[in-house]
Amino acid sequence: MATNKRWFWVGSRSVVRDALVAQFAGPPVAAPLATATAGDIIILDALATAAECGELPTGHVFGAVRALKEQKGLAVYVVVAATDRVGVQLARFVLADGVLVWHAEQNRLDVAELQHTGAAPRRVPVDELLAKLEPKLGSGSGETSLQRLLRFEREDSLASRLQDAETGLFDGPYATLKLDEEWKRAHRFHQPLSLLLIDLGPGVTDLAPADRQLAFAEAAGVFLNECRDIDVLARFAPTVFLLLLPGTGADGAEVLARRILTALGQRFRGRGDVRPAAGVCSVPSSEVPDRRAFLAIAEACLAKARARGPGVVSTTWQ
Repeated sequence: MATNKRWFWVGSRSVVRDALVAQFAGPPVAAPLATATAGDIIILDALATAAECGELPTGHVFGAVRALKEQKGLAVYVVVAATDRVGVQLARFVLADGVLVWHAEQNRLDVAELQHTGAAPRRVPVDELLAKLEPKLGSGSGETSLQRLLRFEREDSLASRLQDAETGLFDGPYATLKLDEEWKRAHRFHQPLSLLLIDLGPGVTDLAPADRQLAFAEAAGVFLNECRDIDVLARFAPTVFLLLLPGTGADGAEVLARRILTALGQRFRGRGDVRPAAGVCSVPSSEVPDRRAFLAIAEACLAKARARGPGVVSTTWQ
C-alpha cells in the first residue's frame, strides 16, 4: 500500500514495525509525534513501554487515542496481540480508527482495518452547495428539506422534550426505547453491548431541592465527561442512572464503571448523602436471552453492589 501520507510509530516491537514498513512501502516519520498534522497516520503499539509513551498526550496508549483524535484530521490505529481480547475492546472503546491485530505465531499483521490512505477524489465543498441552495429558500416554491430542517431547529426539539429536568440527560421512557433499539442492533450485527446502572444512593432524595439538583447536575457532568457521544445516558429512576454502551464488552464496561465511581468519589468526597454503586451486564452472554433479562441482571448486579457498600462495581448477580 504505497502512499504519500506520513505515518508515525510508537512502539518497540521491530517485527511489527517491519510489517508496517512493508505495508506503507516506507519507514515511519522520524520527527516527534507533536509534529503530526492533519492527514497523518499514527499507529500505537498496545505493548509500548512507559518510556516509549513519553511523548503521548497522556503517557498511555489507550488514554492517548482520544487526545490525538481531537487534533482534526489525524487517523489513529492501535496494534494489539491476537490473544489480547481486552486490548481490542479498549481500542474500540476509546474510538481508535482501527485495530491492527498481530499474530505472533504466524509473524503476521492483520491490517484489514487500515483504511485506504491514497489521494481521495476532490469533492465539491458543502459550502458551495449551500451557496447554491440558500437563494432558493425564500422563493416560495414549496418548503424544501433544508427549509424544513431549519424550521424544526427553531421549534421546541424532540430531544428537549425527552430530557430529565434536573440533569439534562434523557429520561426513562427514552432510555427504554434506546435499550430496545441497541439490543436489536447488537444481535443483528453480532456486536457487544453493555448496560451500566449507577445508583447515587437513597440519601440524595433527602437533600433540599437546590442541593439535590446540584448533586444530580454534578453527577451528570461526570457521566458526560467519561462517556462517548454514542453512549446513551439517562436518568432511569429517582437516584439511578442508566448508561447504555454500544460496541463495549464486559471488560471495557467494568473499566468505565470503576472510572466513573472514582470520579464521583472525588467529586463528592466527604458527603455521606452520595454513596454511588454500580451494576454491569454485558452481551453476548448465554445468561441473557432477551432485553428484559438484560435489564433485570444489571439491576440485580446493582443491588449486590449496593449491599457491599459505596464505590463497589458488581458484574455478577448470583
